[in-house]
Amino acid sequence: MKHLLKASCLILSLLALPLSTQVLAQDLTHPRDMEIPKSKFKRPDPAKYQVSLDNGLVAYVAKEHQVPLVSLSAFIKAGKIDGHKEGAAEALSEAFLTGPKNMSSTAFKAALKRMTAEYSVTLHNKWIEINLNVPAEDLEEAFELFSATVISPNITEANIKAAAGKATKDIKVDKNGVIIDGSSSVAVSKFHDIILKGNILGKKLVSSDFEDLSTHDVESFYTAYVVAGNMTIAVSGDINEKAIRKKLKAQFSSLINKTPPNRRNVPKIKRQKNKYHYFPADKLQTWVVIGHPLAPVAFKDETAFEVMNYILAGGHFWTRMFIETRDKYGLTNDASGYIEDQWDGSGSYSFHSSSRHDVTKQLYDNIMGVIYEIQKELVSDEELMIAHNALADGVYEMKFKDGNATARSFAIEKLRYGNHRHSKSYPARVRSVTKKDVLRVANEYMHPDAFQVIIVGEHINLQ
Repeated sequence: MKHLLKASCLILSLLALPLSTQVLAQDLTHPRDMEIPKSKFKRPDPAKYQVSLDNGLVAYVAKEHQVPLVSLSAFIKAGKIDGHKEGAAEALSEAFLTGPKNMSSTAFKAALKRMTAEYSVTLHNKWIEINLNVPAEDLEEAFELFSATVISPNITEANIKAAAGKATKDIKVDKNGVIIDGSSSVAVSKFHDIILKGNILGKKLVSSDFEDLSTHDVESFYTAYVVAGNMTIAVSGDINEKAIRKKLKAQFSSLINKTPPNRRNVPKIKRQKNKYHYFPADKLQTWVVIGHPLAPVAFKDETAFEVMNYILAGGHFWTRMFIETRDKYGLTNDASGYIEDQWDGSGSYSFHSSSRHDVTKQLYDNIMGVIYEIQKELVSDEELMIAHNALADGVYEMKFKDGNATARSFAIEKLRYGNHRHSKSYPARVRSVTKKDVLRVANEYMHPDAFQVIIVGEHINLQ
């Protein structure tokens, strides 16, 4: 027995030896003391990727041969709130989904399936994007379908009917008014309903809004907004750049170049007094959204506001809000801040979290505590340094991490601003943000006295 015990101890010692050796070999230097070299990343020159057609259309072409795939995207500056007839943008999006006029929707879907393509049309408040991803071997056919769909979509009564069928439906509740499927998305939806009430950005269409919409209305919307100077295109992947440039000119030169109608004026969202909104849901946890409308942030303050949010609740493991709610007390898995800016007009700034019912009050108090704190005192040198590096290097560089990201970033930036000055100056603007700037914007753009607090779950008195 003694021999067996000795043998066991010897085996355990031998097994532990490599582990202890490995531990001793680890570099335990704190990240702040590591001499990590500065990033040498430089934003790509947009002129290298840009293709400008005589009709005013601008496209961006980027080679990316890591995988044999090609991405084709069109971005059109026209969204839900544009046009003179409600539902026209929604119906046009449905038309883009069904393919070009000279092809049945059934044949279009069959072609996409044969190419194992990923195809999507996304309608935003201010713009539409069309995305088609295919294997490089199918590029010729895919480019023909893509360009034909953009230039001549199949606008039919069926598109209007499909859009009406997808019109907003109420959140499901039981006979007692209790939400059946409580979730974070439900809480966020309730938040937007409350802050956008009475504003054009908050209008939700119902099926009856499409009853007076005709194909002529949808065609008029298309003709007014889908013009060469009101859209951009991005092409990337395993491509021959020279050949793609020729295809763009051959396929899209027929687009008319004219000035689109004036954009619909979006009234500023009015701030309300702080209020609590309770929505019962039969779930084991409670979801919390806290926030208010965000007035347009001045260009000089954009990066300071991003830095402030990154330190406060930027969606990573070292924010003040995450440390205070999860690391110290284990109240939640996440508590993050979201800046939602609109291309024109007001956006919103909100904080999202969730917890067990019994700790929701403590979670809320902790969230509010760090919000008040960042409005009273300067952030630390370390916090500012981390935010500078994370935003100016990591977040910024990811926008140009490969050909697809680069082409998309430049195409969307050009559509929104008409130039590339925002992306060019971004790193310098981030690094110029001071601790005083963070304190200033925390007070100028964040107003706890106007917070709308949405509770989806158990009714808990937070006041």
